[in-house]
Amino acid sequence: MRKQHRTAQQLPLFTLITLYIIIFLGSAGFFITIPAYVSLFLTDHSLEFAKSMPIEQRRMLFGTVMSAAPFISMFFTPFIARFADKFSRKTVIAICLMIAAIGFALPIYAIIVSSVIILFVGNMINSLGSASQPIAQAILADNSEGKNKATLMSLVAVVMTAAMSFGPALGSKLSASYGAQAPFYACLLIAIVSLALLFIVRLPIQNTVKEENPFSFAKPLKRSQKGLLNCLFIVFICQFSWSLYFQNIAFIFPQKWNISVESEFYQYFMIGIGIVMIFSLLLLPRLILKRFSVSSALRVTTALSAIGMLLLATTPTPTSHVLAMIFTATMVALCFPLYITALSDRASDIDQGWAMALSSAMVGLAWTLTGYLTAMMVNVHLLLPTGIAIIGYLAAMIMVPTQNTTTEKKTPSELDAA
Repeated sequence: MRKQHRTAQQLPLFTLITLYIIIFLGSAGFFITIPAYVSLFLTDHSLEFAKSMPIEQRRMLFGTVMSAAPFISMFFTPFIARFADKFSRKTVIAICLMIAAIGFALPIYAIIVSSVIILFVGNMINSLGSASQPIAQAILADNSEGKNKATLMSLVAVVMTAAMSFGPALGSKLSASYGAQAPFYACLLIAIVSLALLFIVRLPIQNTVKEENPFSFAKPLKRSQKGLLNCLFIVFICQFSWSLYFQNIAFIFPQKWNISVESEFYQYFMIGIGIVMIFSLLLLPRLILKRFSVSSALRVTTALSAIGMLLLATTPTPTSHVLAMIFTATMVALCFPLYITALSDRASDIDQGWAMALSSAMVGLAWTLTGYLTAMMVNVHLLLPTGIAIIGYLAAMIMVPTQNTTTEKKTPSELDAA
């Protein structure tokens, strides 16, 4: 009997815009609100409850709020994504957006009544709503192949980088102009607009396996191709390595060149990282994939990222450090769509939400760990975090799977029979 394969559909432009807005919200909801939390806990505009605390306790409370949300998201998102794969990604995204809207509305009320508890609860609820981001990525991955998939994943990275690079600046401007509630109002508006757009668009038909237990990961692992766990390790170690250097910058500039983090040089340097990464993601992935396969390109870019980190660790002047940053940020940016595409290609089409959620969990785990470890490493040696980053990218290069993956999409019955 001849097997029938489902061909990946090209998503309409309006659908793509809607999905990228949802992906943007998943990151921007965290980064835009950071200045508001700083204002509420660490400045003269702090909540009345927080004002009664010593500054040390307020810092601990701020750190708890900032770290608890990524941890909750990292833990629950893979299970939420399994429900989306099993039932309906569109329905689960809609529920997540509603949850996110509640999560942004509660802090607005918390500021009015000066309640740290309500503020904390709102942040936790919003972290669950951010599960809409990997599920939206799954729709992109499930309906694209080859170079087109890498291009769509590059745009995912562009959107997430824009949120990381420009979100805090936007949140700071909104807080300064309209008060600490303004960033939450902005994110609430994005959530409502995203929900309205989601109801308008029509998504492609989704293959599902309704008999499975969504709390079990055994079946998705069984359906995946060899190398999926390698790809998850690469996602983690690449994000871990980049985050080590990214957070090490705040120590390198003051101690090595006496450049403060309040200086214009530091501010332009950080903005420059975002600009370099965005332009690299927009212009280079398709060009590279015309000459190399995904695995070959990933092996090359991780190796070049390691070389870039070595250059960053050995640059003698701020100017040479900037030049090394341009090269390294370009290579680091190119790694993202390649390892996400490699991961997606090794998961079945009915498990794309689960795969993207696992990658999101790896990213969250990497950045959560480095927030603490970077400071500990600097106490040993100023450049130890960047040195570990070199080793990390070399390890990623070694772990790149060599097995070729098929781009054909199989039906659920074929996947279970395999």
